[in-house]
Amino acid sequence: MRTLTFRGAVTQFVGFRSPKLLLFISLSALAVRLVAPSPLDSLDAAIAFGILMYWPVQEWWMHRWLLHMRAIKLGNYSFEPAFAKDHKLHHRYPDKMEFTLLPMAQIIRAGVFYFALGYLLFQSIAYASTLLCIAALMTLVYEWTHYLTHTSYKPRSTYYRKIWKLHRWHHYKSEHYWFSFTVPYIDGWLGTGPSPKNVEKSKSVRDLDLADDSLPA
Repeated sequence: MRTLTFRGAVTQFVGFRSPKLLLFISLSALAVRLVAPSPLDSLDAAIAFGILMYWPVQEWWMHRWLLHMRAIKLGNYSFEPAFAKDHKLHHRYPDKMEFTLLPMAQIIRAGVFYFALGYLLFQSIAYASTLLCIAALMTLVYEWTHYLTHTSYKPRSTYYRKIWKLHRWHHYKSEHYWFSFTVPYIDGWLGTGPSPKNVEKSKSVRDLDLADDSLPA
């Protein structure tokens, strides 16, 4: 596989539908906020700051507890969320972008959720739009970061190289560790970032259905 340049990675990324949708949502929410009667104020800044602080933690816990969720069994019935099924395909085919990038329906549902959450918290379309704008932007940052780790692009910066290594270990060493993305240090803080030298290669890293129930999700 030919090594992808940074320009080539950007060109390929913007050609996918999910980044375009995320950018559209973010810009639309920003437009709604800017035409609102009330000007931007300290609450807008507080909302943005709160999301920026929370987002890396959300990436970690959603990856660990939701995307790696195992099927819920009730007697003869079994239920498994679509996002968990999609993540199994992502582990099975880590080089296929159709299983790496976020599904369009999932982005739309998340957008509705964040706008509704903002309105519920602040009783204001303006502030709900601020929350949605920043959430969509952070999702776009996550989408870009995740996409890049699954291309042939070789990391140059020390910071991105750490993200790249941790996510590669997650896919090719053990699915039980290294769940972070934009802030890779979170794994160390939350106990899921051991040295790969101390971790045996998992037999189920490419097939999550084979995971041992005695191990952490």
